[in-house]
Amino acid sequence: MYINFHKFNYAIVEPGKKNDYEQRDKSAYMKVLEDWFLENKEDFATRKFEIEEIHYLKEIDSFINLVREAESLYELGFYTGCIALIGVSSEDFSKYLSLKNNHQNHLTGVNRRGDSYDVSQFNRLKLQKNENLIDQNSYLLLDDIRKIRNDCLHYNQDFKQKDKSQLKIDAITVLNNLKQVLKNIIGTAIKASDFMELSNELMKQMDARNFEEIAWKQKNMFSHLLNFSTTQDPSVQTVVKRNIYKVVEMDETEVDLKELEVIHNTSLVVIVDIDQKGKSLLDSKAIQVGDFVFSEVYSNVAYDGQTREWFFNSLEKVGKHA
Repeated sequence: MYINFHKFNYAIVEPGKKNDYEQRDKSAYMKVLEDWFLENKEDFATRKFEIEEIHYLKEIDSFINLVREAESLYELGFYTGCIALIGVSSEDFSKYLSLKNNHQNHLTGVNRRGDSYDVSQFNRLKLQKNENLIDQNSYLLLDDIRKIRNDCLHYNQDFKQKDKSQLKIDAITVLNNLKQVLKNIIGTAIKASDFMELSNELMKQMDARNFEEIAWKQKNMFSHLLNFSTTQDPSVQTVVKRNIYKVVEMDETEVDLKELEVIHNTSLVVIVDIDQKGKSLLDSKAIQVGDFVFSEVYSNVAYDGQTREWFFNSLEKVGKHA
């Protein structure tokens, strides 16, 4: 049975009150979604870490949009939708690969009667393997996707009888198969010189859920491209820095402190937020831009292991601005 009462019968409410009822019901449904997400967030995170990671692709086309959506569907537990999208995306990628290499005959053909026809994915993959556009491993991965996608798309009897755990296996298989193929064929070798390009591109990502996800990806990008961790050990809750700094900028909300001690040929700038204690310290010491200070600053480690907001613990002026 399919039960689809997702809207109230607004015809029975007082005239002119429909909008009030709708707004209340939308708020109530947001609570349903919020509770569902909170109850299942551990499963969402677990499934996220089951997905193959291929870091970045510089060469992409429309097929990647379906991969992004399929990843979200798998993460949320919508396995049939994930399988269907990956089936379409893998076929789109195969066509893209053939066109890129000027093999139009992989997309359409002409029979003995002179009629044109669309080449099936089954035959296209064989042609690509025989003409060395894909290797044996990629062929097998893509053919597995084709078989699982056909079972799903045609809703064969065997597919109908699969329980959720079996569908999950099929979904992660096709998703990771395609990501492995993309990595093998159009993947980009990780290079530190790509860091700025990727950082700029990351800030333009329209598919990010929010800024926190962008910060999450940036943290991971640092670790892979630069072999550098911006995170603290999971056991560390607070980070404290003590140093002599120069006050390089200051306004009502934050102070930029430049470290005078040079480490690894780098002098870092610490941006310190001004809370009530910090304001009292700055006022009592009459700190101005250009002053040299000895300060202890601290940051409470955020949930992702990074330091974000810094605050003053102590502050002494050790030299006046010129």
